Amino acid sequence: MISISELNYRIGEHAILQDINLDIAEGEFAAIIGPNGAGKSTLIKLILGLIPLQDGKIEIDGQPHLSWLKHNPMGYLPQDEKFDRRFPATAKDIVLMGLAAELRPAQRFNANQKERAREAMEQTGCWEQARKPIGALSGGEMQRVLLARAIVGGSKYLFLDEPEASVDQAGVKNFFVLLKELNQQGRTIITISHDLHTLTSFCSFLICLNKTLHCHDKTELINADTIHDFFGETTKIVHKSY
Repeated sequence: MISISELNYRIGEHAILQDINLDIAEGEFAAIIGPNGAGKSTLIKLILGLIPLQDGKIEIDGQPHLSWLKHNPMGYLPQDEKFDRRFPATAKDIVLMGLAAELRPAQRFNANQKERAREAMEQTGCWEQARKPIGALSGGEMQRVLLARAIVGGSKYLFLDEPEASVDQAGVKNFFVLLKELNQQGRTIITISHDLHTLTSFCSFLICLNKTLHCHDKTELINADTIHDFFGETTKIVHKSY
């Protein structure tokens, strides 16, 4: 379980997150939605220890989050990650990067680690692209490779920040089908997305965030009236055509 208590975060005089209290149970497929500037990415980065906590408490499996993160892998697919497509790396090389923390200086990946990379790529449907240079991968193929990198360490938690951003419509649905399969296999998934239609088809727990939050555990109950009540009348629901 991920537990957040009385969390506040500011940049200068500007409040980014206010009075956040949230429990995400093990096995949830949770989605965070909200307008731009609502603090969604900030909340994930705080949980992952990528930015320092200012006020409040975050616990993972009953431990302070930084202590837990020191001893456990965490799956993370950041938003719009950039690679130099001319770099001479294959898809498999990118997946193996998810195990780099296990290496000592100058140590090479061993047979067991390469086998784990293969298993992660098979699980995410990208093993056929293993030998492809990254410059030859489509947007959807690259997302699956990055997802394999995020899960190769074996974390039971997986965080994604707008994973559909560089994928076409058919690819988005297929990608969320894959995420649902990973969730059904036991992973807790937390994703940021603006695609409400897709989220309500796959997620079990919806976190509406706009500096403060309001949670729904029945995603089918979320509709335009709910969104407008929480985010304001100027918010529009966009059905993406990609």
